[in-house]
Amino acid sequence: MDLTHPTPITESSSPELSLSRPVHRLDPHSLDLHYDAAVMRKAGAVVPVQLPGGVPVWAVTRDATARAALRNTCVFRKDSRHWAALQRGDIPADWPLIGLAAPAGRSLITTDGVDHWRLRGPLATVFTETRVRALRTSIDIITKKLLADLADAATVADDGVVDFRKLVAWPLPMTVISLLLGLPESEHDALRAEYEVFFDDTRDPTAALAAIESIITRHLDAKRHHPGDDLTSALLQLPDDEQLTTEELVATVQVLIAAGHETTVHLLVNGVLALTSHRDQLDLLLQGEVAWDRAVEEILRWQPPTANFLMRFATRDSVLGDALIRRGDPVMISYAAMGRDPDRYGPTADDFDITREGGHTSFGHGPHACIGAPLARLEGRIVLQKLFSRWPDLAPAAPAPRSPSVLMNSHTGLPLRLSPHHPHEAGAAK
Repeated sequence: MDLTHPTPITESSSPELSLSRPVHRLDPHSLDLHYDAAVMRKAGAVVPVQLPGGVPVWAVTRDATARAALRNTCVFRKDSRHWAALQRGDIPADWPLIGLAAPAGRSLITTDGVDHWRLRGPLATVFTETRVRALRTSIDIITKKLLADLADAATVADDGVVDFRKLVAWPLPMTVISLLLGLPESEHDALRAEYEVFFDDTRDPTAALAAIESIITRHLDAKRHHPGDDLTSALLQLPDDEQLTTEELVATVQVLIAAGHETTVHLLVNGVLALTSHRDQLDLLLQGEVAWDRAVEEILRWQPPTANFLMRFATRDSVLGDALIRRGDPVMISYAAMGRDPDRYGPTADDFDITREGGHTSFGHGPHACIGAPLARLEGRIVLQKLFSRWPDLAPAAPAPRSPSVLMNSHTGLPLRLSPHHPHEAGAAK
């Protein structure tokens, strides 16, 4: 549906669809996000659902409909000042999802149009595919070190079991984004702790957000006095007519840290889970019959790191799918539902198939498409290829516990056994 000119409101526009009558209630403790996605998708292309805390939202579940909405930033905008329920005071300040639904501060994810491009422009030159490819050597070195640490941990563990998320999937993207931003390693542990709270849908994020802002403010102050060859210094040294305010700088760096590490963590963890549960697909990669790039794309489609993305707000009454979206209504994009949309992927949409062609929308679409997509793809390809080339028989040692979230397709850990033999053989491949 082309929403450049929104569909006129008519009496025939599905009156049974209403934010007051949700078709599904999303639970952060759900064990199967794809069951939730299938329920929503079966109910329609755009359906009313309830988020944790009883907050109503429209969920877009079909790929073509979502892409149409994502392109139309005139009708569906990111600025939470358009959210009627928030302006009425219906959304508590300590609602666990407030930091993602209505982030404080002006950044590239809270603005549209000219303001959005003013904030995105300085970053676009950094995250080009050419600039990202130049990071390959650094990512290779970091990956080799982390895999060596993983092997050492498996050697000393009594049962040979190691946590891939803790030892590789989390530190790799955090180290890379920190290199880009000039952020010292001494801040990593604090950021890990605060972002765990921030992305937990069951906890008040207020204190975590304040702590993250404090770390970033301290970092900006340090770079003002001691600039370096990094993105933070470049943002501080923009020409006078392009200067960002302090609020915009803090918000922008916060977005870069979050987006630069969190989704890649889930790409890596979900990738290991997908490949170890589909050995026939893994064999195609190890035998060189399919490129690792293709595997990364299918992982992103089949298990998108972001299950549901908050939030856009209708600036006027419009019809999207079969739903009548009223001015001020919130709209959520369900990437989990879109990734297995049979309208786009046919009858095999639920199958994991690394030979599949046709792409996906897991990095978003339109003006707000993920600026860090080339970096995430590169990190995913390097880590997964090196991991399975070194330990082709590795396997989960226990189920990976789901994170308490309806937004992130994530796990709190991934226990792996690197070798099917004696655990002390795990380090022998050094």
